[in-house]
Amino acid sequence: MSSMSDAQQAGGVPPPKICMVVGEASGDFLGAELLVELRERYADLEAFGVGGPKMDAVGFDRRYEANDLSVIGLVEVFRNLPRLYRVFRHLVQSLKSRKPDLLITIDLPDFNFMLARRARKMGITVVHYVSPQVWAWRSGRVKKIAGWVDHLLALFPFEPEIYAESGLPVTFVGHPMVQRVHPSRSVAEIRQDLGLEADQKLVTLLPGSRLGEISRLLPVMLESARKLMQRRDDLRFALGCADTVDPDTLRVWIAGYDDLRLQVRSGQTFDLMAASNAAIIASGTATLEAALLETPMVVIYRVNRVTYEIGRRVIQVPHIALANIVAGRELVPERVQQQASPAIITEDIEKILDDPEISQRMCAGFREIRERLSPPPERAGHVVAGLLERARNGRLATSSNGG
Repeated sequence: MSSMSDAQQAGGVPPPKICMVVGEASGDFLGAELLVELRERYADLEAFGVGGPKMDAVGFDRRYEANDLSVIGLVEVFRNLPRLYRVFRHLVQSLKSRKPDLLITIDLPDFNFMLARRARKMGITVVHYVSPQVWAWRSGRVKKIAGWVDHLLALFPFEPEIYAESGLPVTFVGHPMVQRVHPSRSVAEIRQDLGLEADQKLVTLLPGSRLGEISRLLPVMLESARKLMQRRDDLRFALGCADTVDPDTLRVWIAGYDDLRLQVRSGQTFDLMAASNAAIIASGTATLEAALLETPMVVIYRVNRVTYEIGRRVIQVPHIALANIVAGRELVPERVQQQASPAIITEDIEKILDDPEISQRMCAGFREIRERLSPPPERAGHVVAGLLERARNGRLATSSNGG
């Protein structure tokens, strides 16, 4: 495919061009990995839109960053409508002026599907990466999604069947985390770097990648850590900082917890998980990362009360943690809203630390998750490259015919 692109460019044809839109740290990872795969085929690929630091590192051209779209909860969306509309307007104008061959939207379905509808009206092929959780809520969206996008890339093996009757092409491409999630060094080296003694146990706090959820969850995690420290002297604590969050922001929030001697580490989340005896994790992608690293965990979440009351009436699955959803059973404790209290979390963590059977049972389930999420031979880059060729060939044919 690369040779075809070079030949086309030599003949005066513009290089392949894609617009990509992501809205959080996990989307930034997916976008960066997809760009790497595409650039192996198209060295001259132009990619622009909304992304994060990992996408920037592989030559992504952005005006807005992922955090500009990172809003969770109905109330929070209303508060941020002016900013969201500003980004949306910029993207629509970019689609009109730069005329990409593909629009690739990653997660962030409510925002991205609005943009997808506008793109399709312009004749732009739309690929959506990461199926909305139609298996969890709003299952009526399946037919609507089929009318908004041209191809869907699914991360979970059970998702293509959900769309089988809609006519939308859906490809299970595996979960990129299976290959991506691994520590950078040995557990012994990580523990030495953290200054841990042989008899000390590590508990890591992972409050998420959005500032809103961090503000709700980090105080609960810190209070839980304090309770644990008061009850036992064999613990040390670390705080994992997502790449999209300024570590100095977290340090402001933990200023009153000097007694914890909390180590804040940015960009070392996988190392911290791998070396941890237990972790307290915000519900989200991080629960799958921890499962792949076989880190025993407690999953917590809190949202605005109005958002929660609406959500609990429409959610159709019995679990909130992705690790539990993929496993099909409750492997790890889930603590939501009022149950996400320091007293309950402390008890959960102590059970993990003190009962080897609990952590061994979790880890056996985590190995099942790895097997289910492993990618097939046809990965995301391969699928998107085929769609890109089709879109470009269609445009070239139209252009040569005077269209």
